[in-house]
Amino acid sequence: MKQRKRNIKALWDSVKEHQSELLDALKADLGKPEAEALLQEIYPLKKEVQYCLRNMDEWAAKRWAPTPLSLTGTRQYVKAEPKGRVLIISPWNFPVMLTLRPLVAALAAGNRVVVKPSEHTPNTSDVIKRLVEKALSSDVAEVVLGGPEVASGLTAQPFDHICFTGGTGIGKLVMKAAAEQLCSVTLELGGKSPVIVDSTAGVKSAAMKIAWGKYLNAGQVCIAPDYLLIEEKIADQFTKEFESRVTQMFGNNPIDSDDLGMIVNKAHYNRILKLIKEAVKDGAKLHVPGGVLELGEERRKIAPCFLTNCTADMAIMKEEIFGPVLPILTWGSTYEVFKTVDLNPNPLALYIFSSKRKNIDAFVDGTKAGSTGINEVVIQVANPALGFGGIGTSGIDRSNGKYSFDGFSNLRSFVDSTKRINALPLAFPPFNKFTVALTRFINKWL
Repeated sequence: MKQRKRNIKALWDSVKEHQSELLDALKADLGKPEAEALLQEIYPLKKEVQYCLRNMDEWAAKRWAPTPLSLTGTRQYVKAEPKGRVLIISPWNFPVMLTLRPLVAALAAGNRVVVKPSEHTPNTSDVIKRLVEKALSSDVAEVVLGGPEVASGLTAQPFDHICFTGGTGIGKLVMKAAAEQLCSVTLELGGKSPVIVDSTAGVKSAAMKIAWGKYLNAGQVCIAPDYLLIEEKIADQFTKEFESRVTQMFGNNPIDSDDLGMIVNKAHYNRILKLIKEAVKDGAKLHVPGGVLELGEERRKIAPCFLTNCTADMAIMKEEIFGPVLPILTWGSTYEVFKTVDLNPNPLALYIFSSKRKNIDAFVDGTKAGSTGINEVVIQVANPALGFGGIGTSGIDRSNGKYSFDGFSNLRSFVDSTKRINALPLAFPPFNKFTVALTRFINKWL
């Protein structure tokens, strides 16, 4: 355990040493403002390191289970052991946090780790490789750079566990490859995360929080609000407040704001614009505070914008957007809400804005999601003590803190005989009238 802690501390020391390089790389790859990078990439990693170091002794200790009367003379416990050799495949949208946070948990659990960061953020991946190699020996952790062919080659190897964060389509390929090796997986995927707003919600507060969550990292967040379902009677009021909030965050010409990041690459940039243009063609109304939607694929910036008059059959409502545009649909009855949400698989996150607990409970009971924010967005991922993950196509297993530690561990069960009187041999053959009576007694009363 001491060596595990030394490894984690060495990794964190290396992160701090390379922090300025990481910030520069994040700016080059994604246009991330320094404040956003520090708060969304470095700070969550710091908290994960602190949380693991504070609790990993307890997680690794024997977890005692109660002994039933029928097993008197024994004691039971579970002990977390390393799974062995594990693979972490990380995404590009939060390339520092979503690469190094699972690495911390894998090290805490005592594994040997291979890390494959995203090829779409090459500058950041290069810094990650250098800082990991400086902190840890290659027999503890190795960083492998490359594209899909490298990832495919890695997943074909006999790992004991694979942790993948990314899109659902690639997640299926990872799971298929893992099945060939009978390898366990943690899949953090995505989907269309809805925001439900009823007429009792505080419009100003809701607009402020939803706008922040939606346009964080230029909308490239797996748990960002993907579309908004708002009760008809407050729709106009909300959209006015929402537009005002955008200009408060990014100024009167948001496209030129240094606080707005870039889209990761040209292909993704053009995909988002295509979804917007198709929605407008199909009858949606585009709202662009500042008036300028995009600056061309060389600069890869799309302004924070939203669409009204949307319908559920539009293409933008059928796939995860992963960009700074929010489709808005209105509703008059909760039936319409549930019908729309059910058109897509269970999301990674779902958000509810309401001031009435009865309404909140109804929305919770009528939906499924990996996580839920009530009058908040996105921040559920920030607590290391709160398990984070999806359901169905949005993910398998949980991450953060102890949940990640357990995911990277074999939770080995033990039964241990004690010196106390053990009645179990009385139930062994050869059977007689007494043992039959005893088994009947056990079956009925114990």
